[in-house]
Amino acid sequence: MKRMKKQSENIRSQMSDAQRLSELRIVLMGYRAAGKSSTGNSILGREEFDLKASAQCVRRHGEVADRHITVIEAPGWWMNEPVEESPELLKQEIVLSVSLCPPGAHAVLLIIRVDIGFKETERKALQGHLDLLGERVWNHTIVLFTCGDSLLDTSIEKHIESEGEDLQWLLDKCGNRYHVLNNQNRSDDTQIKELLEKIEETVTQNNGCHFEIDRKILQETDGRKKMKEQIDKLREDIRSLTMSGDDGSDSCSLGSSAYGSFRSRSGSDSIFGSSRSRDSSHTSYVSGAIKKHNSMDLIPPNCEWILIYFVLFLFFYFEIFQYTLVSF
Repeated sequence: MKRMKKQSENIRSQMSDAQRLSELRIVLMGYRAAGKSSTGNSILGREEFDLKASAQCVRRHGEVADRHITVIEAPGWWMNEPVEESPELLKQEIVLSVSLCPPGAHAVLLIIRVDIGFKETERKALQGHLDLLGERVWNHTIVLFTCGDSLLDTSIEKHIESEGEDLQWLLDKCGNRYHVLNNQNRSDDTQIKELLEKIEETVTQNNGCHFEIDRKILQETDGRKKMKEQIDKLREDIRSLTMSGDDGSDSCSLGSSAYGSFRSRSGSDSIFGSSRSRDSSHTSYVSGAIKKHNSMDLIPPNCEWILIYFVLFLFFYFEIFQYTLVSF
């Protein structure tokens, strides 16, 4: 623990007034109920963040200690929940959070409650969610302990020692950068000023650079988000169809619309080469099935859903294939 204190003191002694930043961009991350919103309010000195959980990122601005501060709060995960079990929307928001303060965040504050034990399950969940941002994010991360008043007369160093190897692993991963915050004592400006100084120390450690997420990670996340929006829209179309009647006319219209959408997005020679003959055969098959349904009424009522799902299958198959090619 003495080594951790010494490292922080050495960095602070190297900083001059010329290295103070007039602008700081901060991203708050952590599990649910860790104190992210309260931390954002403490940093800005006013009630800017709603204490209720949000499914999307929240961005706020303010002037603090002669600096323009931008704070992004990312939605939190359940404390013991592995990243594999987290909703896709949550993971997308975590990735997109660091892009909401261009050109990049000066620091990611990893919020942990000091009054709750930090063991292997919490460590694995935290590691998995932060790894969504890539390995480089750890170079810009500071562990921020909230509920500092619960320590009473115990120093944070003694608390870290008592918690064991999982918390020590986390601190080592973050370059032993940490800070303690008492969110209940808003009148103490010292703790916020010291936090901002530690963020500037982190920038100094990174040679004056901010965190910039890998462009490929952003592209993949944006692609999955757009695909989900398309799926949701088609589901809504199908839901509307079930409420419009059983005459079959709307179902054929939907099938034609969905197929037209997938063809327009996937028929490019640059992606599929000489696939026009295959595209033409799909067109003949689908249009033939629709004509039979309309004119000869040979398809039983329940089979109209087979036609719809077949068209949707073609649509998503080529969507995924196209996205895979673009990613590479």
